[in-house]
Amino acid sequence: MVDVLIKGGPVMIPLLICSVLALAVAFERILYMLRTSQDPERALRLISVAIDRDRMAEAVAAVQQLRGQVGALATVALTNANRPKAELEAEVKAAGEREAFLLESHLPMLDMVVTVAPLLGLLGTVTGLIKNFQVLARTPQMLEAGALSAGIAEALITTAAGLVIAVPAFVLHVYITGLIDRRLVEMSEFGSSLVNLLAERVSEGGISQKQPQKASS
Repeated sequence: MVDVLIKGGPVMIPLLICSVLALAVAFERILYMLRTSQDPERALRLISVAIDRDRMAEAVAAVQQLRGQVGALATVALTNANRPKAELEAEVKAAGEREAFLLESHLPMLDMVVTVAPLLGLLGTVTGLIKNFQVLARTPQMLEAGALSAGIAEALITTAAGLVIAVPAFVLHVYITGLIDRRLVEMSEFGSSLVNLLAERVSEGGISQKQPQKASS
């Protein structure tokens, strides 16, 4: 491994950094998704049951047990439960946009690795070929098929390294993007259902309000 890194030349250093960045971002995003996972349907049932019993304290307690995006949306919705529906929708939408930004944070870095790694590999190959041809031009006695092939093979190491980094990074990017898209759909459905539930209860006579504490993420 060390021998390959040395043969690849200086370009292998940024390629190594790219591989570390890709792995770090991918694991951090996957862990974040797991840590903030929540069952929106169960959360909605808990809140609905508490409100149906006219026990706002129970609804607040239920929200405090929720994690991640669902907890954040529920907290905002309950805090603004007695406001007009349009204002409630706007507050929940704004909270959803903030959570979407958090979900997608760091992903541009993974996208950058997918794009940059092959280019760095190509750059290493081109500079390696230039170096080899310069050496061969200064020492014509080395102009043999074996020596030329060995030089080209070493120059191609960086291209292979760039692709080895970019392909798994692309797969991870697609996988994480799919998880985020699914989470965004769940957030949208949960937010709409919760807004409709609270608006319905308010139209039936209002909800006794109590400021909930922010749910832990």
